[in-house]
Amino acid sequence: MTTLDSIDLDLRIAEFKINGYVVLEDMLHEETIDRVREAFLPLLQHVKERETEESGHEVGDVRTGKGRLQVTNRYTLTIPWVEPFADPEIFEHPVILEFLERYWGTDDFVIVCYHSNNPYPGSEFQRWHRDTSIGKDIPHTGLERTPIVGVKFPLVETSEENGSIEVLPSTQYLADPGLEPKYDEIIRAGRFPSSHRLNMKKGTMWVQDVRTLHRGTPNRSDAPRPELVVCYCRPFWNITHVMEMTNEFYEGLSERGQKLLVRREIVDGE
Repeated sequence: MTTLDSIDLDLRIAEFKINGYVVLEDMLHEETIDRVREAFLPLLQHVKERETEESGHEVGDVRTGKGRLQVTNRYTLTIPWVEPFADPEIFEHPVILEFLERYWGTDDFVIVCYHSNNPYPGSEFQRWHRDTSIGKDIPHTGLERTPIVGVKFPLVETSEENGSIEVLPSTQYLADPGLEPKYDEIIRAGRFPSSHRLNMKKGTMWVQDVRTLHRGTPNRSDAPRPELVVCYCRPFWNITHVMEMTNEFYEGLSERGQKLLVRREIVDGE
């Protein structure tokens, strides 16, 4: 397994700054991934059966499946803060936390979402996009560091067949608002040989600068390709996602875990 002693974090941070993402293998035990997948697939199936029309808003109970049909055969779900999803091995991973501390130069950051993207067989290409509006909100300013990153991990091996993510490296510093609505058309029509598919094995985590252009690809397999993401953010950046958890769960966290999840909303456990 990858540990702080076995990885050159300064090199990986440099990769992240240059490429807009970095892939870190052997981060999570396969047993952890398998437990999460076993608990997740019924939630995903529930949303798939319930949500038959494309929607811009997730609906439902997060404990049984809060999600939506985003586009054809591609579903998003909010992840509940309960076991086995709420595993400190995932959200308090020492390599990830040290990576972010060195990148941001501080340990003052919080978790603001736990989410997922799930292409089923028959899904198609997404439009090329970012996971943020920074390019529009702060035009003509390529921020040196993004205030929010996504730490993503697939629950299965990802491949050309089951719809691995495609990225266009080094696009995170683009800040031309005139290009924001045109990325898909430009990239499809132009020549961008650096585009790259992230074919990953189970246990891999990848850290994404949310400004980096990417897209989901068609799932041609016979099973869904689920991927979960924990979003880490500097406190000054306004993110309004609600993270529901019981007081018992929150009080049982480590001191660091409580600091990371300070933006929680306490709910009844029943």
